[in-house]
Amino acid sequence: MRNSILLITLILLFSSCMKRNFFPDEDDPGLSRLTFYGYNIATNYINDVPYINPFRGSWRGNSLPTLKRISTSSDFDTLRLSWPIERNDASDMSLSPFNDISLLTPISKSFTIYDFIALAGKRFSSNTNTVILNSNEDFGLANLYFIKITDDGKYLTFSGLFDGHMADGILITKGRFDFRISVNNINF
Repeated sequence: MRNSILLITLILLFSSCMKRNFFPDEDDPGLSRLTFYGYNIATNYINDVPYINPFRGSWRGNSLPTLKRISTSSDFDTLRLSWPIERNDASDMSLSPFNDISLLTPISKSFTIYDFIALAGKRFSSNTNTVILNSNEDFGLANLYFIKITDDGKYLTFSGLFDGHMADGILITKGRFDFRISVNNINF
């Protein structure tokens, strides 16, 4: 009996290990294909260098994003979607000048989770969005497209595309994300 319990425990333990959800895009080396399954993967180019959200090990999986509302004193609040990034090529990771990315969108003061879900299929042009690299060091303008957003009561799953540019010539291109986060981690 004891051996059976140990065997079942080991099977459950190994089957629950998370894997890197990276599906190479044949047309864009270093980027993952755009998916709609909540794989918690985000990739993009920064000045033609591929970046990805880090894999935190088989027990924790891909690094998750944060999605939060930032209250402001203006007529609008800000929706901030951010995640850590690292280079996704054979270079020395310690040489990477970028460690996180954020996309900011103005939202109404009465914004709720239902308003977020209603963003599915909505494109935001660069005159309304901001992209930030390295936690507020580098600001620029961004295009953002939420392709699909679903809510099953426990998790929000959302996928989209983005790009951006900074005044100092930094270009963010071919960005794509596919995230699944707990609704308990959302502050709106």
